[in-house]
Amino acid sequence: MHMNSKRRPTSLSRGWRWIAIVCLIGSLWVTPISSTAAGKESQTFQISTANNTAGSNPSVLTLRQAISDALHANPGILANKKDIQASLEEVTASKGALYGEMDAAMTYQHLNDPQLLRPLSGPITPAAMSTMPFAQDQLHVGVTYTYPLYVGGKLQTRIKIARLGEDQARELLTGTSTDVIYNVTALYVQCQALSGDADAIQQEIEELSVTRKDIALGVKVGKRPEVDLLKVDDRISEAQANLVNVRAQQKRLMEAMFAVMGRSVKTYPSLEPLPSSLPELPSDESELLAFAQQRSSIKIASLQVSQAKERISLAQAEIDPTVALQASYFQHIDASIMDRTKETWFVGMAINFPLIDGGLRRAELSKSKEQEKAAQERLESVKLQTDVDLQNAITSWQAALEQIKASNSQFVAAHEVTRIEQLRYDTGAGDIEDLLRARTREVAADSAQINAKALAILSEAQINRVTEKEIVR
Repeated sequence: MHMNSKRRPTSLSRGWRWIAIVCLIGSLWVTPISSTAAGKESQTFQISTANNTAGSNPSVLTLRQAISDALHANPGILANKKDIQASLEEVTASKGALYGEMDAAMTYQHLNDPQLLRPLSGPITPAAMSTMPFAQDQLHVGVTYTYPLYVGGKLQTRIKIARLGEDQARELLTGTSTDVIYNVTALYVQCQALSGDADAIQQEIEELSVTRKDIALGVKVGKRPEVDLLKVDDRISEAQANLVNVRAQQKRLMEAMFAVMGRSVKTYPSLEPLPSSLPELPSDESELLAFAQQRSSIKIASLQVSQAKERISLAQAEIDPTVALQASYFQHIDASIMDRTKETWFVGMAINFPLIDGGLRRAELSKSKEQEKAAQERLESVKLQTDVDLQNAITSWQAALEQIKASNSQFVAAHEVTRIEQLRYDTGAGDIEDLLRARTREVAADSAQINAKALAILSEAQINRVTEKEIVR
């Protein structure tokens, strides 16, 4: 079914279209949680339509090109890629804690009286005291090293939490890419429909202009009443106002689409018309549901449950004692003479066991357990919402197909009525009111066809969005 240039958008559908546009633009800023690691390609699907092939005309923007541009320049996708890099750095930092920590240390102090430059060692006798290094300006330079021998598994747990965060960032990129594809598709299809509306309105204006010339000639020779001319002029003015309104709506949607693509609108490109045919849904509902249950939002919720469980282990480890190996080496220098012969070092172990903390650690453990339960509930909620989204998309798809059939029949009948009324008016058997009413009904049928096809394409895109696979091509 090709877009007929003689079809006319209806003024009766303007209210519906305004509501659809407002809801669509509002939905673009609500991005469901749902990526690839750095250096890997995002496993996202490409929505295509029957006639969206790359053309030779650079001024024509195809849907595939719009999606490709959005996947490379959308700010949300770019931010998700940065999040992946940050999560990788967090994993690296968590692993680094396994090797302990070495710090360089330096202190300098000027004392009111000379004091011992380094700690005492060996037996203390009056003779030994007289040989001790005293200094008023002291510089202490050295290194300290601490290695965790036992920390209750906290280090490994932190690594697991960081890796789960990395997986979430990847899935979030996948989900964001899916949402961007859907948003670009929805805006593109709405712009396509409005473009068809604008062409049909222009055709209507041209046809009314021809009718006006005939009526003006009839009025001049006294065969037509002048009121018919006024009624046609009124209809032309209404059509011109509708054309301005449709073009303004198309510009707003075009600007919103370019914002999703991460570009600014310098010139308004031409868009390909709606596809001549619609694809079939190849999978049954059970298969679609299986795909939907593997979407990124569910995976993220599941990863959050796993992360919450690891945080319980981390909170439990905070209650356990810790054992660490400690070592240090220092040079003690008399800053007035830079004597570097005085040094000290030690190697030992430190054991810490928490006794009283005001219930802080127990409270953290209880909080972690409640957060794990909350994560489980969120996971169930996301699964249920996925089922609802899929059923809504399938229902919309089926309804759109029925609407297409009904609108096709409606348009054929309305077009025939218009033809008959035109003949009746030309032969003097009808009046201008009957002809204009017939044209209004034809316009309504034409708009219903455009809206039904646009709804079908949006339903296809929504099915692909929910399953995160190119189910409908």
